Amino acid sequence: MQDASKSKAPSDIPEGGNIHMLGIGGVGMAGLAMLLRSQGFDVSGCDISGGRVTEWLRREGISVVSGHDASHITSDLSCVVRSAAIAPEEPEICRARELGIPVVKRGVMLPSRLKEGTSLAVSGTHGKTTTAAMTVHILSEAGRNPTFCIGGEIDMEGRVAGIGDEGLLVVEADESDGTLVHYHPTVGVITNVEFDHMEHFKDEDEFLECFARFAAQVRGCLVAGIDSPLCRGIAEGIGGARTFGFSEQADVRAGNVRPGAEGVAFELLARGEPAVAVRLRVAGSHNVLNALAAITAANECGVDMSEAARHLESFHPVRRRFEVVFKSEDVTVVSDYAHHPTEIAAVMEAAVLQSRKRVIAVFQPHRYTRTLALGSAFPDAFSGVDELILVPVYPASEKPISGGTTKDLAVHFRRSFKKTFHVAESLEESWDMLRGLVTPGDLVLIIGAGDIEQLAFRAAGHLQGEDIQ
Repeated sequence: MQDASKSKAPSDIPEGGNIHMLGIGGVGMAGLAMLLRSQGFDVSGCDISGGRVTEWLRREGISVVSGHDASHITSDLSCVVRSAAIAPEEPEICRARELGIPVVKRGVMLPSRLKEGTSLAVSGTHGKTTTAAMTVHILSEAGRNPTFCIGGEIDMEGRVAGIGDEGLLVVEADESDGTLVHYHPTVGVITNVEFDHMEHFKDEDEFLECFARFAAQVRGCLVAGIDSPLCRGIAEGIGGARTFGFSEQADVRAGNVRPGAEGVAFELLARGEPAVAVRLRVAGSHNVLNALAAITAANECGVDMSEAARHLESFHPVRRRFEVVFKSEDVTVVSDYAHHPTEIAAVMEAAVLQSRKRVIAVFQPHRYTRTLALGSAFPDAFSGVDELILVPVYPASEKPISGGTTKDLAVHFRRSFKKTFHVAESLEESWDMLRGLVTPGDLVLIIGAGDIEQLAFRAAGHLQGEDIQ
């Protein structure tokens, strides 16, 4: 396990040439691929699986091949970039080492691209993808035309990045592998801080140090969520930081919040500014905080706060953030990326607002390490669910550990969960269970950061073609 405080960027990152990217189909890798190509690199990549993102890359003219093979690595490459999900023993990495070609993590290569112009990096344990997407939307609607690279698909075409025509770059800065410490943005955002990624960080102190290093390296203004105690502590050590939240101590805060099933309205209250009415088409108090962060960040890039607030009225969420994949008078199916108890609780808040007869959820835990560390917090997060199906942990390259499996998680649910839950042995079995549970009037939530998304589309297709009554 690497100490984040001692992490250093390699000195041999190239400024041009040919680059091959391992795991290019991941949203973070795909966005970086587009950014590198816009900066003059010749980019190719490979991935073990296809999908919307890889097809989008191919349509954009980037060569993508399937699978991993040493033959992908040729002597004319100036660098190999790898996703954090790629194991060190993959054949391409071994071949690159044999040829003396540098192998660089995605989380090291991306911050190296922030040297020129104005850069805005959005970090945080929760909400960074939505906040980054909101910020990009505001800047684009304000005529700023930024280049952006975020961690989510902004449409059904698999698009995760865009190339603008001015020196303004917006990126999502990921903390999961400690590479957050390599960023030195003009404007930095920390949405909130809550201990996560136990697979990399040995304890909370090391995790906090990663964010503290990021905050200290922001060259201009740090924008920080004051409602998060750990984030507040980091911001207090940074001169000139601008804070946001529901707290009356925040520099930018929300008042008169009026939640609804289709969105939320509130008043934007900033020090020295008149109150501004804001209406969002996304539900939940967590999205109010995301909006405050985005408005403040855009303001630091020169957009008037009232204008920023107005532009957010037309914002649509990125994919898998309370994404409605099917809706009829009988049943609604929602797909969401949430995998941490705090994120799941936010999904539940939005779900209750839908006022359906019952809420049925299918949850795929993400990583054995997270399931072990946070297992006891998951039952309370699912408050509001009437029927819950737990599926096997999505390992994300981890090997099973004692206490971190779905059967271990079920022990916590037996102790404190007040409603009915089921344990499926596979995604296929969970589908059989779900199909037998759904009745008219239900809201179905498909939750998790792994391959459970396919279940949402399967449910949507089933409901479109068959009468559930």
